[in-house]
Amino acid sequence: MGIFLVVGLDAGIFWPSKETQVHFRGHKILLRPETETLMPSVVLEYEPSMTNEEALFLVRRFLSSLSWIEGSYLREEIITGGGLPINVGKSNTKHVSLHFNVDYLPDPQDSKAQLALALYREAQGVNSIPHQFLGYFKIINILYNNSKKQIDWINNTVNKIEDPDVQSRLSSLKNQPNDVGRYLYESGRCAVAHSFNEPIVDPDNPTDRRRLSDDLPVIKALAEYLIEHELGILSQKTIRRLHLYELDGFRKLLGNTIVECLKQKQKIDIKGISGFPKLSIRLRNHTFFETFENLSANIVGCDEGRLFVNCTSMDGYVSVELALNFAEERLEFDPFNGMQVFDDSSVESMKHNIDKINLLKGLLVNGQLEIWDTEKNSLLARSDPYIPVNIDVTRTLEHLDQIIKQLRSDIDRPRSGQG
Repeated sequence: MGIFLVVGLDAGIFWPSKETQVHFRGHKILLRPETETLMPSVVLEYEPSMTNEEALFLVRRFLSSLSWIEGSYLREEIITGGGLPINVGKSNTKHVSLHFNVDYLPDPQDSKAQLALALYREAQGVNSIPHQFLGYFKIINILYNNSKKQIDWINNTVNKIEDPDVQSRLSSLKNQPNDVGRYLYESGRCAVAHSFNEPIVDPDNPTDRRRLSDDLPVIKALAEYLIEHELGILSQKTIRRLHLYELDGFRKLLGNTIVECLKQKQKIDIKGISGFPKLSIRLRNHTFFETFENLSANIVGCDEGRLFVNCTSMDGYVSVELALNFAEERLEFDPFNGMQVFDDSSVESMKHNIDKINLLKGLLVNGQLEIWDTEKNSLLARSDPYIPVNIDVTRTLEHLDQIIKQLRSDIDRPRSGQG
């Protein structure tokens, strides 16, 4: 029988509103929602061969990765467990999400990168501006081990930070008698860490707190720059900007060699690509459409960095055309012309058409298309929200509802030969 580790949290991120399971390092971690009486928590069931300390270390690595991608804190309020996954008492957390999705969760293997995420989560969760500042500064210390190296790195990096609020603060800091790096090191890092020689930060002094509050976005941005650009852990913002989430699963499925050829728009022999798994086409945060589950997928062409994939149903009624555009990192799909249903007036074809129309309706209201590996139930690709162009969405939806109503009426109509 397994042992349970339960960690109650004060969550500064949008937390799932129902129990959600996330896979991390080969383990299943259960995220439990906040209720009127219970705080949000994570649960890890582990075997006696793993120590409690190892289990807690694993959960903390997971929380650090989650804190990094969501950009806010996850404070540990209580750590408990035993033979049962007991509940833990209520916190003041009010961040919830009706549709909690984890599409990107970094798991760096480098020990310094792991430490950086751990320090980042700790700094996010510290309820003290001075110690938050020190926490972010410690991330710089991971790669730069003395004051001169830290000051030089800051001075060489600050102008690479594009955030307008950071640049505004930097403009005022350039009026300091010392350079920005030395100012942040001496009046920030040393002033917080030390309490003997000047400068010293007095936590009760409003002036000190206000100054550090103004400096906090700068040191946080510098820490984030180091994590992403020098330790190689991409931020959620970068993932979104480059659309790396759209084809992530297919990238892993095809392998680096093929993907790099496609990104360079080179010709590849599609016959050399091993068969795709059965695919399911779904709407994000929506119940499945049976018509678009377990489709056979075949690569039918390649051009200008795109792989063209034809998906067909087992009964032959349904055909869906997809384009995996690795040159642009986009999942391409035409919701009006990319889905075809063979109509032979049978009940089966009408049911397929209803699913097709409902999928189209979901996309028209800014839905996101998802492509799943049916057997492994793993996400392979997802699109950005669909933005309809040059159509009256309200009237189009009304028209589609009328078509569905007619199809359902036709399905219910008695047919010849039936008793």
